[in-house]
Amino acid sequence: MPMPAPALSVVLPIYNEEAVLEETLAQLVAVLGDLVPSYEVVCVDDGSRDRSVEILETFAAKNPNFRLFFLPRNRGKGAAVRKGMLEADGQTLIFMDADLSTPLGEIARFLGALESGHQVVVGNRHAPGSKITRHQPWIRETLGKGFTMISRLFLAPGVHDFTCGFKAFQRDAAREIFERSTQDGWAFDAELILIAHLKGFKMAQVPVEWRHEKGTKVRLLPAVFGSFKELLAIKLHQLRGGYR
Repeated sequence: MPMPAPALSVVLPIYNEEAVLEETLAQLVAVLGDLVPSYEVVCVDDGSRDRSVEILETFAAKNPNFRLFFLPRNRGKGAAVRKGMLEADGQTLIFMDADLSTPLGEIARFLGALESGHQVVVGNRHAPGSKITRHQPWIRETLGKGFTMISRLFLAPGVHDFTCGFKAFQRDAAREIFERSTQDGWAFDAELILIAHLKGFKMAQVPVEWRHEKGTKVRLLPAVFGSFKELLAIKLHQLRGGYR
């Protein structure tokens, strides 16, 4: 007899996260068991070269709620998130960053938004009620605002934060969105929101607490140029009917 689907799947993309991974996994166990009746954590390693894989395998051996997947090479956060979301079995699904830049206490607010009838819930660091406890360096924050402005203009008017790495989905919406997503790089979040917009899913933008975590692995200039190239690819794919 098949096991019932867990109430919640948490998808965790991982790339060289040995510095924070053990603490993050322990926090997930401590929080999720009190928050939902059943859960799974789907960890997708994106070709890590540090001890992340060893930490994951050791932890999963002791915690049956954890499922592991490994991409053979580093492809990008979008690829890791897509793999996890399409493999997840939960009735509702959330993906988040492994450094917990948005604290786990925000999960309850996102689940509440899904329960109220929304199909997609995105973190909005600019909404009233949000709290940024540590800002990004000025140049990163400025470039991020530029990315958001262009994304809002060309992809999804009315959305104020595309790149917050904390998003939740009802199961059917997640399946439709991630089966159509194509981007592996920094712009993958914007593509997800565009697909949700095109499909007419009811979306909530929820204020979050967020802090910039030092030691980011993103190389700024390649990421900036790459993300704008990806935005162009997304728009062209839309115009050609690729997200139908």
